[in-house]
Amino acid sequence: MIDIPDSLLNLVLMHEVFSKARIEAWNSEVLWSWRWWLLIALMLAPWLLWWRIVDKKRLTEICLFGMFVLATSSWMDELGTELLFWYYPYKTFPLYPQLVPINYTVIPITFMLLYQYKKSWKTYIFTLIIIAAIYSWVAEPLLNIIGIYKPINWKYSYSFPLYVFIGISHRWLLKGILRITSKSSEK
Repeated sequence: MIDIPDSLLNLVLMHEVFSKARIEAWNSEVLWSWRWWLLIALMLAPWLLWWRIVDKKRLTEICLFGMFVLATSSWMDELGTELLFWYYPYKTFPLYPQLVPINYTVIPITFMLLYQYKKSWKTYIFTLIIIAAIYSWVAEPLLNIIGIYKPINWKYSYSFPLYVFIGISHRWLLKGILRITSKSSEK
């Protein structure tokens, strides 16, 4: 066995106990519940719709944008869960602290469609603000009401600027990358 300090070994042992308890609770309370089925549907159905309407000519560009959004939303969700800003009693998988269907499907697909259809910054930002408002003050409260999302030290209004920031910063980043790529290919 690797020689590690007792305090770190205690953390590993506590993590093992916590993981086993989380899996046990998930198997007995979450798996096959209507909420679990809803999350499975939210994880799969939007991708089928997206595939039908995504601009296949811009697929690489749109997917890269979606991956930026997915990575950021997953990281932020993991951080928020770890800091006990919120908790997910119902999840698709017991060992992921984040809400996978939202981070890996709903948010990236919404943002990819926004990126695809709103070409000017003005219409993009206007629509992004509407989406951020719907996510912050409609979707999050609804997920709370049905028991999937439970804010602990978080207010819905905190999410609004984060959604806007993700949308603006990631579009700006991708447009910059595309500009550099375009200039490089012209040489």
